[in-house]
Amino acid sequence: MRRMFCICLMIFIISSISVFSDELKINKSKIQKTQVPKNILYTIDTTLRTNNILTYTTDEVFSFESEAKKTCNDKLNTLKNFSISVIGCNILEKGNDYTYTIDYIPELKNPNFINSVIIEEYQSPKNYWNENLAKKELNNSLSKFNTSPLKVFDSQTVEVGNEYSFKLRYINENVLKKSKVYYAKFEKTVFGKYTFESDAKKDIPSAINRLKNIGVAAISGRVIENGNDYAIEIEYINKVDDLNKPSKNPLYSIIGYYCRETFPFEDDALREAEKRNEIFAKAQVNVIHNYAYPFDNDWSFAIDFVVKNTYRNGIFIGKEYLIKRYTNPQEFDLESEAKKEMQEKTNNFNSSQLYVVSSKVYETGNGYSFYIDYIEKQNYPKQ
Repeated sequence: MRRMFCICLMIFIISSISVFSDELKINKSKIQKTQVPKNILYTIDTTLRTNNILTYTTDEVFSFESEAKKTCNDKLNTLKNFSISVIGCNILEKGNDYTYTIDYIPELKNPNFINSVIIEEYQSPKNYWNENLAKKELNNSLSKFNTSPLKVFDSQTVEVGNEYSFKLRYINENVLKKSKVYYAKFEKTVFGKYTFESDAKKDIPSAINRLKNIGVAAISGRVIENGNDYAIEIEYINKVDDLNKPSKNPLYSIIGYYCRETFPFEDDALREAEKRNEIFAKAQVNVIHNYAYPFDNDWSFAIDFVVKNTYRNGIFIGKEYLIKRYTNPQEFDLESEAKKEMQEKTNNFNSSQLYVVSSKVYETGNGYSFYIDYIEKQNYPKQ
């Protein structure tokens, strides 16, 4: 009996091992058929930094890391005030000193916080035999610029050969294309002329504020060598419609008008030029400089004035005002007859708001005729 029990127990154990072995084979088969996930490869879009995140760099260096960090944080807060999204500061070693960079997103959250400007320079075409005369005419021109839409932030006399002239740097509004997105772009300009570096350094805050007061987002300044002198390099933020090829469409242009009337003396020509400024004022055109120049062994005058440019979707259409010439088709036997007719037509031009800036009788060979130069406002068709 006991022997029979042992035989049955052994048969049961052997059969259990066989079943368990089969289950292992089945499970092994299932395991082999299970899909093993492949390694997932992650790629970094290197264009992100180029298109969306830019890095602001500076030439400034600091002896201590803490100085660099403080200046960087101040600059970072300035950028934030102009609606620029900032990623953060990076303090870097530069030789034995420190510098910093700032990662930022150039797309402006609020484009109205920054103006789009063009910094331009006007230099008088007229040269003067001594510097005092050049300074006098510079002051006259500055007073005229002050009533124009062009805002001067720097001016100085300059040597031209053995003579003197003057130049002014001013802000012109830039007309951008209509866009849903505008960007911040860092640009630089130069201000002033200083004999001593210390004077230039002391004047940096004043120079920055001068630009701020005329609508430029100036953020910093530093002293640079400029020939044998010193100047201030000012960094500012400009609003642009494209980072690579931004539009450059000045809202205003300076145009020169050269009169062909003649006067025996330079002072006479200059006085007459100043009188003609009233005619430009009637046409609501700003004069920024008057000067005399030699003409036909006598003297005549020139007038530089400001005119508004018209654009359509970033494309130049034309100027708001033009000076045109009317040449009378009729000839007269007597000069007095030509002068009388010229005066009548001049009155008619002025009453038609075609303001006459100059007129002159001239010989035609067998008789006399005349021409009239006048200011005409241009009307461009709307789309």
